[in-house]
Amino acid sequence: MVSEETSTHESDPTVVSAKEVTAAVTKRRRNPGTSMLTLTAVASLAVGAGFGYAIAHSSKSGSTTASGGAPLITGVSKKTVCKLVSGAMQQQLSIRQASPMAEEKGGASCYLTMTEDGAAEPAGFVVAFYPTTASLQQTVDGTDVIPEKAEPLLIEGRAAARQVLYGDAWKAQLTVDVGAGATLYVERFGPKDSLSERELRRSVDDLAASVLKGQKT
Repeated sequence: MVSEETSTHESDPTVVSAKEVTAAVTKRRRNPGTSMLTLTAVASLAVGAGFGYAIAHSSKSGSTTASGGAPLITGVSKKTVCKLVSGAMQQQLSIRQASPMAEEKGGASCYLTMTEDGAAEPAGFVVAFYPTTASLQQTVDGTDVIPEKAEPLLIEGRAAARQVLYGDAWKAQLTVDVGAGATLYVERFGPKDSLSERELRRSVDDLAASVLKGQKT
């Protein structure tokens, strides 16, 4: 298991440097013009259709939590973002290293890698928190992918939207409305064909649910 704070210790050779993480982020965002439609689909469903989906189901289930109230997650920064994923969950996911990144406009991301540093085909997760819609909109996947239509769903009673993207790497991306305009973002990525579609979807759903349950406790 890797400590959530590992990336702050420069003397540890297993930790991804800030330069390497920045390079990885740049690679993800290298072509925002062609990928903005993907982001727009996910973001709009998370705050629009996904929210409507939650409202529709709230009348059928007393356990459904309205997403538009006080934010469930607050005060996340580069120093604390990796702590959104518990040590036990990191161990369960076989995470080798956790690397936090500060985003623009108050957002923060944690890259949770399952492969060794410099792996030709990296695999792992991204967990991020965006306090506003504006901060969410900066997140663009710049890879050449074929996206599936985003699906609205509920995660721990919260409106969410999930999308699977296919290319050299396969990804499942999930946005969850955590209240007051804030968004939890979870991504699972890995080499093409390394996971089934069902595994991709389930992995982001389960991790997002774990994060939300952790906030409630």
